[in-house]
Amino acid sequence: MDIDKRVPYRLGTSKLAPLPNDWDAVGGPFPPKVQEACAIAKEFLKDEPVSFFYIQRHGEKRNTALILSLYAPALKDKWQKAIEKLYECFKHEEGLVAEIVDYHVHNPLLPKSITMVEVDLHQVVALLNDHEWMTVDIVRWYSPIRQEDWPTVVITARDAGQDYWWSKNIPAVEQFLKDQGLDLEVVLLFLDQLLPELSSNRQDNPYLREAYFLYLRSEIGDSIGIQDMDGSETLGCTVLVEDGREFGVTACQNFRQGPGTTQTGLIGLSIQSPSSYDDHLSKKWLSEDLKAEGWLSEYLKAEDGLSEDLKAEDLHISNLGKITTTSLSGFWLTDWCLFELSPGTCIFMVPESWARIEDGKTYQVKKQGRSTGLREGTISACPSIINSKYIKNAQDAGTVASARCITSKDMAFCLPGDYGASVQENKSGAILGLCVAYNKASKVSYMTPMATVVSEINDAVASKIKEPKETPLE
Repeated sequence: MDIDKRVPYRLGTSKLAPLPNDWDAVGGPFPPKVQEACAIAKEFLKDEPVSFFYIQRHGEKRNTALILSLYAPALKDKWQKAIEKLYECFKHEEGLVAEIVDYHVHNPLLPKSITMVEVDLHQVVALLNDHEWMTVDIVRWYSPIRQEDWPTVVITARDAGQDYWWSKNIPAVEQFLKDQGLDLEVVLLFLDQLLPELSSNRQDNPYLREAYFLYLRSEIGDSIGIQDMDGSETLGCTVLVEDGREFGVTACQNFRQGPGTTQTGLIGLSIQSPSSYDDHLSKKWLSEDLKAEGWLSEYLKAEDGLSEDLKAEDLHISNLGKITTTSLSGFWLTDWCLFELSPGTCIFMVPESWARIEDGKTYQVKKQGRSTGLREGTISACPSIINSKYIKNAQDAGTVASARCITSKDMAFCLPGDYGASVQENKSGAILGLCVAYNKASKVSYMTPMATVVSEINDAVASKIKEPKETPLE
């Protein structure tokens, strides 16, 4: 058993599992060895803020004496001496490890977008060999060494715990960046899956409850789903083509996870708003929460044309139309689903224009989604690289392609269930793309450019989109 000192701001008395890693607190008082670890940390870090936890990380049989503090280069020697003392204390403990880690490394801050950096990420990817990497992003990531957000290549991988990353691949990427004259840092994170399971387990939040009532006049951003299936997506926009047909546009990742729903198996299925799961969730909330009846009454008073006597049992699911086609490319990053609107269906808050985006530029954007509601963010100037080889349910396993990532200030820009939501430029409201995925490790969201969606839809319907209109951004 050797000390884990691969990075100076995260040290362990034996090899540590890669971050991020979920954990549970171990109940009861700290055992004697953990109390001893706390005393050692206080001795060496007595002038620094320190917090202590006794935890078990998911997937591990051993427990961890977790010591959180704030790293700084001037503290490197203190941290090294502390872990050496802890090692002497723990070296014969098979089921227990001590870990000292910077607070912002263990609980990362949200990354920030970055202006263009002249680096070819495909060359970075070539240095990753055939390892199980998932994504490569360039963002401003908090650096404990720099003590500030710093331009960083963030790599996520399913096999991030393997030694070859640290002995070969990470040093190779660092050397490549140095040879290019770039002062970038490199961070390796663990990510087992980019696409989630069905999003129904992520849907209990206040926005959903409010959105449920908005289906009385269906709006962009509403919950939608396939009849009698749990999967939920977001109504992203509508398109009117030159031959007069009108379609709704969403994503279909969660739809394809239902029984028998391959890409072609979706054709002809009915789209409803809200989804079956959201309908059940909201009616359950109304029937069980004593505050809900009063909330509904106040909501209806504020809505012109709605009866104040409306009750939960009077609310009905809206059938919006049937799926006619899905993305022609089969590539999950260009995930979209088209359904022809039923006669008489009226969708409100529809964006009137769409616009193209350029590499090397950042864009301030917003989106309305069924899971997280209204969120604002920034499209990063630097394209990301996505590897679909290990993405569950991907139709195009093995494809490596560029994507545009979106960062946000306070919370994730999108989460499962928001997929298909239109990403709109803040000032003009023009659609720049559709939400397609969220990376829980690097904490960025990904979008499909609207130019790609429009091109594929034009081919799919053998016509051209008349509305929304393409409009150049100022």
